[in-house]
Amino acid sequence: MHLVNTQSTRRIAGLATLLVLGFLGLAGRLAWLQIVEHEELAQIVEKKLQRNVPRPARRGAILDLRGTVLATSVPAKTVCADPSLIYGHHELVAKTLAPLLKLPEPVLLKKILPQVTMLTNGVLRTNKYVVLKRKVPADDWEQVKRAMGGLDLDLEGKRMTTSLQQAVKGLRTQAVFASEDHLRQYPSRSLAAHVIGFTAGGEAETDHGRVFEDHGVTGIELTLDDMLSGVHGWRKPGEEMAPTHGLDVVLTLDANIQNIVEDELARAFERYSPEGMCALVVRPYTGEVLALANLPTFDPNEPGRAANGQRNRATADTYEPGSTFKVVAIVTALSDGRLTLNETVFCENGRWFYGGEWLRDYRAFGYLSFEEVVSHSSNIGTAKAALRLGEARLYNTITNFGFGQITGIPLDAQARGRILPPKTWSDISITRIPIGHEISTTPLQMAMAMAAIANGGVLMQPKLVERLQDGTGRIVRQFSPHPLRRVVSESACNEMKRALRSVVSDDGTAMRAQLDYYSVAGKTGTTEKYKHGTYKSGKYYYASFVGFLPIDRPELCILVGVDEPDKGAGQGHTGGVVAAPVFRAIAERTAAYLRIPPDITPETEGGAQGRLSAELAHRRVTPRTAHGLPTSSATR
Repeated sequence: MHLVNTQSTRRIAGLATLLVLGFLGLAGRLAWLQIVEHEELAQIVEKKLQRNVPRPARRGAILDLRGTVLATSVPAKTVCADPSLIYGHHELVAKTLAPLLKLPEPVLLKKILPQVTMLTNGVLRTNKYVVLKRKVPADDWEQVKRAMGGLDLDLEGKRMTTSLQQAVKGLRTQAVFASEDHLRQYPSRSLAAHVIGFTAGGEAETDHGRVFEDHGVTGIELTLDDMLSGVHGWRKPGEEMAPTHGLDVVLTLDANIQNIVEDELARAFERYSPEGMCALVVRPYTGEVLALANLPTFDPNEPGRAANGQRNRATADTYEPGSTFKVVAIVTALSDGRLTLNETVFCENGRWFYGGEWLRDYRAFGYLSFEEVVSHSSNIGTAKAALRLGEARLYNTITNFGFGQITGIPLDAQARGRILPPKTWSDISITRIPIGHEISTTPLQMAMAMAAIANGGVLMQPKLVERLQDGTGRIVRQFSPHPLRRVVSESACNEMKRALRSVVSDDGTAMRAQLDYYSVAGKTGTTEKYKHGTYKSGKYYYASFVGFLPIDRPELCILVGVDEPDKGAGQGHTGGVVAAPVFRAIAERTAAYLRIPPDITPETEGGAQGRLSAELAHRRVTPRTAHGLPTSSATR
């Protein structure tokens, strides 16, 4: 009996000792956690309790003047995975999701395989978050959810324990999840691509965590990126801040006119097979850009597919303007009272030796009035008009017209062009610069200079943005036309319009620019291009035409530039042959679309303007694509 009591006492004492040692160990661990690791653990807990979830702002839309959506951001998802919940089904998940996410199966498998790391306290941890794909359309995400929910896990014959049920539920409903995102889309594809530009995505650090956002790379997307971007929001337990979405940008472009211009460029591109083309449509009195187009072009939805088409030739390419530039010297001489259009000048029968070199005309002209100098595009007559101005005045008026300067249009790709100061000029520069040699300009600069003559002598800053507005349509900022300065007198412009009208006549260089219902004034240009250190005479040309209509109250100023038209196609290469017909086609259809009242009375009755509208304004436009471009020297 005594032996039994002794054994019981020992067992109880042993158990008590173990309990005491266990409590001591637990107390020691708690003490260690409370004293030594308290700060680190407290931070971890605090982060888990207070963790912010960023809510990305929606990027603002880009619209044309009539509200047509040219760029927009639609709700999308960033699809993520928790590899620790996929267990042994990684290959099955990768095979199931690869076609839905449009990712290679090996790439997806690598993403969802668990990555084990060791913490500082020696604990092993499996990653619980990996991004599978961003910018996933909502419909595609719904397919992903359905596919995960219907995974065939080969459970037949297995006992469905509580833990297995939880594991299956976690795999099908929680292993792949999504967060808010937005997908940038361009519904009209390549329409106005060089104006709109495109975006690229990347991670950014905010006060509330990292967020993936779009930023502009080119065009309006880049230059107005801050306005379009908005401010991100956030969410955490018990609190939430909604994102402030970006502002919408309303352009001065009219998508219908842009479509007309791009369609006519595509037709000409097929006919002349040039290196590249561009066209601009501008309102002379306001500077509003109604259309700006280039070929080759690209689709902003897939910008990488046509890198060669991303160059904005209308603003970034420079060329020697040739005969279109002659209007600057002539209108300035008219404004300064140095000549009149009726005054005659001897054009040396086509060959004039000045400054040690010969200057030639394309025809042997004798005496011409200065109006005829313009209509026949005489180099010699224009050079003699410039001599009356002198070097300083000529240089001053060129810069006043905006050449050699940034135009102020809100686009990223802009060239200044080149005009050197008179101190660097040679003995013949005073005769070469006024005919468009020894100077380079951009098509936009040339269009705005002609628009200044059209509106009576005021150089306008090109206006591309009409207003900024919020998502409800409330106007945040309205942009007004911005006159830069008066460059020549109104009376001189009226005289110049008369001369430019004669260019677009049966006796002028641009008879192919004539319209049946509208008076047109304009100027052709055909310039030999300076390539590889020399002018490639008879081979490489830049053909252009810039003009406006109707003459007395111009509504439209249009420029067409054709770089290196294919002479081998037998179509010709001059501005009057290549560019003027494109001008005519654009002008006819645009004037009909805008319902500009005709200023020429048709010889026959029967509703000619109505027929014009039906035949031209509503002609079905088929989107087209094209291909490549460079720079230029002058004739007519």
